[in-house]
This record gives sequence, C-alpha cells and structure tokens, in this order.
Amino acid sequence: MADQTHKRTAINDARSAGNNRQAGFTLIEAVISLMLLAIMSVMSYQAVEVILGSNERSRGDLADEAQLHRAWQIISRDLMHLRPRGFADGLGGRERAYLTDPSDFGVRFSRGGGPMVRSNPSGVSRIEYRINQEHQLERLSWPISSSALTGESNRVVLVDNVDTVNIEQLSRENMFSPDWPPINEAHDPLSLPKMIRITITLASGAETSRLLPGLDFDPRAGSGTGSGSGGNGDGNGNEK
Repeated sequence: MADQTHKRTAINDARSAGNNRQAGFTLIEAVISLMLLAIMSVMSYQAVEVILGSNERSRGDLADEAQLHRAWQIISRDLMHLRPRGFADGLGGRERAYLTDPSDFGVRFSRGGGPMVRSNPSGVSRIEYRINQEHQLERLSWPISSSALTGESNRVVLVDNVDTVNIEQLSRENMFSPDWPPINEAHDPLSLPKMIRITITLASGAETSRLLPGLDFDPRAGSGTGSGSGGNGDGNGNEK
C-alpha cells in the first residue's frame, strides 16, 4: 500500500512539473519573441518614415509648381507688353530695347502697360530677369524715367533652386537664337523678337518650357507691329 501511494505521489509531481513547464516560456522562446518584436518595430518605423518622406516630397513638388505657375504668369504678362524703347545704361549710352546675355543668363527689355504715376508718368518700365548667387530666378524693374540701371530697383524672387534658364528668340530666318540681336543679322536698336522660348530647369531636374509671343518690330527691316499685344511704336522708341 505504501508503494502504491508513493507511486501516485511521484506521478502527480511529474504531471504538476509538466503543467508548470507548459504554462511558462523558456529563455529561448522569450529571446525569439523579443527579436520578432524588434524586427516588427523597425519595419513599422521604416514604413512611417517612407510615408513622411513621400508627404514631404509631395509638399515640395506642390510648392515648386505654385512658384513656377506664378513665375510664368508674370513672365508672360511682361512679354505681352514689350515696348520699342531704349534705356540709359549709366555710362552715357543707351541700351537696346531688348537684349540678352547668353554667357550668363539674363535678359532686359522695356515693358509698357504699367500704372501711370508721378514717378513714372509713361507707365513704361525696364525689366530684367536673372539668376542670383542663391540660384533663384529674380525679376528686377526700374521706371523708364530712371537715370540708369544703377538706380534702386524693385526686386522680386520668382523661383527657388534654379539650375539653368535658357532663353531663345526667333530670328528673321525662323531659327531660335540665344542672342538678341541674332549673330549675322543687322537689327535696329529698337528691334524686338516676334517669338520667345524660355526653358527653366530646377535643381531637382524638373524642366518646364513656354513659347511666348513677342512683338515683331524692327524699323531697319521695315516692319511695324506684328504678333503679340505690346502696342505700337515708332522708329525713335516712342509709343504712339
């Protein structure tokens, strides 16, 4: 009888030990669980980081698009109001009505259609587009009554993070040239291109381009007004 009681006690102890082992975790199981939890945490963080980065890029793209849209509106409006009007260069001479510097992007021209105020009763301004040292496309303007370009200008930044800007003018031979006046063509100082193509490339690689109407005017070629809505002019650079 004592032997049987001893055997039952041993069996019950074994069952109890087995139940205890099944109810808990071994060290290996705990380590594996922690490793899986760490992997899932890293994957979740990476997913959140990707989503946040995508949202940031989307906001940046929208900001770039908004800037470019505004810039094209201003550029188009300026070129629609081209005027055959020279401008004092500050060195005793007069600049052409429209001129470019293809070696270092820049274009200057006379623009009408502005408000007729006491400081500028004609409403004509001198406009310059250029890329500054901060890689921004900026617009500068002076009243046509200003004595020279060395005077104080109104400066507006149009586009940030600009890589390059190319501007080309349609010549008499119907070829686009980065020079105005085009090489090997004789033009009056008041001549204006009839078509202008501008391409803006951002540092991100995004590129946008527009073909805009100018004002086909060149007294030397015997042409009067042409395409564009810039108004009329005479050979002396005065508006009619």
